[in-house]
Amino acid sequence: MKKKFAYPAIFLLMYSIFVIALLPANWLLTQVKLPKNISISGLEGTIWRAKVDQVYIDGVVIERVHTALSLVSVLMLDPKFEVHFGDALVPGPEGQFAIKGLWSDITIEDGQVNLAANVVSSRLNLAIDVVAHEQLQLSLTRYVMGTPLCQTLQGSLHWQNAKITALDEQVALGDLAAVLSCQQGELVAEIEPNNNLGLSYRAQIKSLQHFSGSGYLTPGDKFPEPLKAALSFLGQADKQGRYRLKN
Repeated sequence: MKKKFAYPAIFLLMYSIFVIALLPANWLLTQVKLPKNISISGLEGTIWRAKVDQVYIDGVVIERVHTALSLVSVLMLDPKFEVHFGDALVPGPEGQFAIKGLWSDITIEDGQVNLAANVVSSRLNLAIDVVAHEQLQLSLTRYVMGTPLCQTLQGSLHWQNAKITALDEQVALGDLAAVLSCQQGELVAEIEPNNNLGLSYRAQIKSLQHFSGSGYLTPGDKFPEPLKAALSFLGQADKQGRYRLKN
């Protein structure tokens, strides 16, 4: 008797997997409500394995996106995709992450992203013109999308061997890092102390076009000499030798 039920069940399971494997990736995209600041072009393949030419996020272009669907996650009714994107031979971000929760709260886990530092610095309202060099390394332990940006965020941002060009001179800044979190739907980035700049700063980001923040710049023994001439653009230091930073 058990065999009579087992064979049809196995057949139904295998047939379901077969059907899912052949579903076009475009069908899945119609089932997911993407945030308004994200758009996708050049999607092809099946939901099992798909390729996207470009993804646009607030004006940032991500190229050569490849996805793979986990069979185990399908059986658990919570599809999970492994995503790889970018290439050393093309401009734009490069990295990988896992995404799930497509039917409820979109969640990104185990993310590693490399991004040109100037992509971020070019969007900041700085007192002087600055060109940032080298790469930012973004690590995301867990990120749950929300309004306007997040529900949950655990991650960090590192800028190793940071350099900028300011006042026609390239300046080495040392290593900089920030802890990422989410508060009331906004992404929060807080600079870790004990850096060469004497920089303490907390930014609250509503979108890649809009953010606010405040902090202090406290020049010390390791403060880059070429930048001392630019301190006058920040106003007067307080009694503790700190320059107020605010956006």
